[in-house]
Amino acid sequence: MTGARHEIPVMIAGDAIGHVGSGDRTWRYRLWRHLRAHNVRLDLVGSKDPLDHIEAEVAEYHPDYLLVLLGVDELRRPPIDPARFERNLRAFIADARRADPRLRIVLGHVLPTHHAGPDPEFAARAAGYNARIDTIAAELGTEDSPIVVAPTDAEFDAATHTGDGLHPNPAGEYRIAAAFADVLADRFHLGVHYPRPFPRVGDIPKRGGTS
Repeated sequence: MTGARHEIPVMIAGDAIGHVGSGDRTWRYRLWRHLRAHNVRLDLVGSKDPLDHIEAEVAEYHPDYLLVLLGVDELRRPPIDPARFERNLRAFIADARRADPRLRIVLGHVLPTHHAGPDPEFAARAAGYNARIDTIAAELGTEDSPIVVAPTDAEFDAATHTGDGLHPNPAGEYRIAAAFADVLADRFHLGVHYPRPFPRVGDIPKRGGTS
């Protein structure tokens, strides 16, 4: 293809949090819509869950940016200790960089959960995960392949920003999108900060099931 590329390829890796929302609306949709409103056109590339095949996905789709938000449920059942979490995340980043050593990576913090009531044990582990994320970003980020942290947990309250204590409702989707948008604007000059205050949205029905 010749000439300037009009769309920026972005890959989102994680679990259902990035792909399941109220109807077809998710935080990735909120991010896409925000950036498009500010004349940044994203091409969201890759399959819905490239975590286990990230090297092949990056090699096939050639994203400029890799946004990662790891799922709460996958870390809770069975429980994964922070040390294992760190090993897995370091291996994931190494796999992605084998396909593209210049890949720009944004790691979202693990979200709080209010699943079946407050869970102090998981909250403590989530704090450990997020400390490891911060360490990895500081240690592994390079000039050619920067790694930046999006504080997706900073404005997120599981009791009011999820539909079932786990999956984000529209209010939660806005806050996740904002965390990534702010980092993209600050670190990569891609778009602008997400506007505050966030849009007022009504509650959505509680989700069924136990996921």
